[in-house]
Parts: sequence; structure tokens; C-alpha cells
Amino acid sequence: MHRSTFSVLILLLIASGCGRRGPDGNPRQAVPVRLSPVSVRRLAEPVRTSGFLSSQAEIRLGFKTGGVIGRIDAHEGSRVRAGQVLASLQLDEIRALADQARQGFEKASRDFERANSLFRDSVATLEQVQDAETGLNVAAANLKIAEYNLAHSAVTAPSDGVVLKRLAEPHELIGPGHPVFLFGTAGPEWLVKIGLSDRDAVRVSEGDSASVTFDAFPGVRFSGRVRRVAGAPDPMSGVFEAAVSVRRGRHAFMDGLMADADVFPAGTREYRLVPVEALVEADGGDAAVYAVSPDSTARRIAVRVGFFTDDSAAIVSGLDTVAAVITEGAAYCADGAAVRVIGPVR
Repeated sequence: MHRSTFSVLILLLIASGCGRRGPDGNPRQAVPVRLSPVSVRRLAEPVRTSGFLSSQAEIRLGFKTGGVIGRIDAHEGSRVRAGQVLASLQLDEIRALADQARQGFEKASRDFERANSLFRDSVATLEQVQDAETGLNVAAANLKIAEYNLAHSAVTAPSDGVVLKRLAEPHELIGPGHPVFLFGTAGPEWLVKIGLSDRDAVRVSEGDSASVTFDAFPGVRFSGRVRRVAGAPDPMSGVFEAAVSVRRGRHAFMDGLMADADVFPAGTREYRLVPVEALVEADGGDAAVYAVSPDSTARRIAVRVGFFTDDSAAIVSGLDTVAAVITEGAAYCADGAAVRVIGPVR
């Protein structure tokens, strides 16, 4: 054999041997790995945000007329039934006004009857009868107003619900319409109020699906749907408020529970999904995965992560021609390292 050819063979053998040896000089052993397939799906990139839980409707309850508060029979957190009396005014003045209106109506009725009788006897004129009739109508309207105010001198629950805030105390002088309670309905459907940036607000529309979790209910995921998106940002925070409806089921919802929400806009694009455990060297949206080359070595592939689902990463680029990636054993791989696939792809 020619001497130069022999030298080249020796160098190749040395290089080959070095490539299969670890730092300690011992021959490297193939890393046992498992593979998982790369699936292709059309998905909408979710909008991830947070918010808080609130009743389906929040109503400010107050008295129709002003006066001195006599009783308050509900406190913050009280669960109440539809029609239940929550607070009432002292009625002395209101009853007196109603009595005054009733007596005025009775007098106007007598005046009208008297004018009609005199008109039939040609003693009173038609104008006097018409004036008496007008007086009767005015007195009837005043009586109706007084009785309405008397009937609405108490605050009642408009539906089953909970008292969220109590804004007044007994013996306070309160004006007409001034809120006494902030009341929340207690139906099966509740709202999660979330904040959206301007970039996300233009992507989210009413009717988009959502997924909601609460720290108060670990491991439970609630399905939701976007009910509304504000047309203008909040002047203080600069975010667009949106509301996602969720159904409480058997869970004890309370106003103010903190929530994390993933909203899925209607627009979709194609992503390649891999298990989260396949990702290595992740840094923001940049990461890497390993595939197995035909010569049974690991091949490092740089990928761009769009977002994460429950247990998968949606890859934007890097896996167009890759059918499977290493999951178990990926953390022990290096580019070009020998690997041994154990078990079928799953």
C-alpha cells in the first residue's frame, strides 16, 4: 500500500474513533430516545390575557324617592331571592303625602259631581264642569304618583342574586335614585371581564371561543365565548375591555375571582404541533428540537414557536419536512450524537 494512502486511512480511523468517544475517552454509547409525530393543524393563535369574574348583570339599586333610611336588611355577600326586601325608608312623610293626595282626589271627585249636578239644573256653566273635570284628573294623577312613591319606598331584589356592595346605612338621608346596593344576578352564566391591547382587540370579535381557568379551581378549564368587545379603550388604562361568558356548573362562583383566559379568534393558519417536551434551548419564541437522521444520529433543528396549547407547541417554521421529533431523551442529545430509537413513534 502506498505510504500516503496508508496515512490518510489512519487519520480517518482516528477521526472516526474520536467522534464516537466521550470527554473521558471512553466510546460514546447511543442515547436511547423516543419519537413523537409532527402533526399539522389549522389553528387560531390564542390571545392570552387575564381578568376577573363578575355577575352577568350588575345593577345599582336605590329608592325612587328621597328620605331617611329606616332599615337595611342585607349586607355585602348576602344571597337573596327575587322580590326580597333589602332596605326601606321611614314612611311618616311619604304616607302623609299619600294621604294628602288621596284627600285631594276625594275633594276633586265631589267638586266634579257637584258641578255636573248644577250643570244639569242649568245653574253651572259648561266651563265650570270642564274645570272641575280637569281638577279631578290632576288630583287622580297626584294620587297615582303618591301611591307609586309609597310602593317604591323599599328596595327589593329584582332577581335571585347577591349583594356585591352596600353603599348606605340606616338613618342616612338619601336622595332619589342614589344607589344603596350594588346587586349582581346569580344565574348559571357569569362574565369574565378581560383587558385587550389594541393589537389584540382588532383580532377578537363577539362570538369567538375562549378557555378560562381560575386559581380558585385548579385543574378545571371552563369553556367560554366572547360576548362583547369595547369600541374604545379605557381612558385610564388604555386597554379595550371585553367580556367572556362562562357557565359555573357546580362550582361556587364569586365576584372578583381572578381568571386567566385564552381567546381564539376566528382567523386560522397552518401550524405544526409537537409535544412540549420535544423543545430544548427555548428562548422566547426561539427553540430547537431534535430529529433522527438516517445514520441514527441526532439532528438539531432550530424552530420558531408561535404559541402553546395544553400539551403541545405550535411551530411556525422549521419543521416543514420533518415527520417526527425526539421527545424522551431530547435533553441528553447533541447535534450529531448517536441515538437509539426505542419503541414505535407515538
